[in-house]
Amino acid sequence: MRKSERKIKKYEIILCILVLAVVAAGLLLPKTGELVLLDEVCSISVIWIVCIYVIVRGIHNWRTGEKSTRTAGVIIAAVCAAVCLWFTKDLAADLVSGTKTVMLTDIEVSESQAHTGIFSHHYYLLGTDPQGERIRVEISADDYTRTRSAGNATAVLVYYEHTGRAVSMR
Repeated sequence: MRKSERKIKKYEIILCILVLAVVAAGLLLPKTGELVLLDEVCSISVIWIVCIYVIVRGIHNWRTGEKSTRTAGVIIAAVCAAVCLWFTKDLAADLVSGTKTVMLTDIEVSESQAHTGIFSHHYYLLGTDPQGERIRVEISADDYTRTRSAGNATAVLVYYEHTGRAVSMR
């Protein structure tokens, strides 16, 4: 059996610690409230960190590789940049436009569990605005329980339109 010749670099350890810290912060941040966009920032930061790692590794290989390796590296870097921009667009749009306040009727709440396991419960509020458009936003477990037990037919919702995250509801 051959021992790997590649050593783990310091920046790789730092990036792993950074990813773990960002994931932990994302788990602790509220799903509804004034800090709701920080949760989005944590999710997007993980994607950025992974893409930065891939680009840095690619740059290291570009120096030592052939022309085809450099071309592949440039393509990978462009794809990583496009992925980062794609995931950041909704957050950037919400930071620019701010929150929206709307009166919702025909309110429903739902719960879903994603494929990731124990931390994957998501709760949603669905309602109709005065123009007849259906709006779906992610809410916290407490808001889900409160809304479900109250059985309200209407609510005033303050939310971020592009990320679909609720700030408050009354």
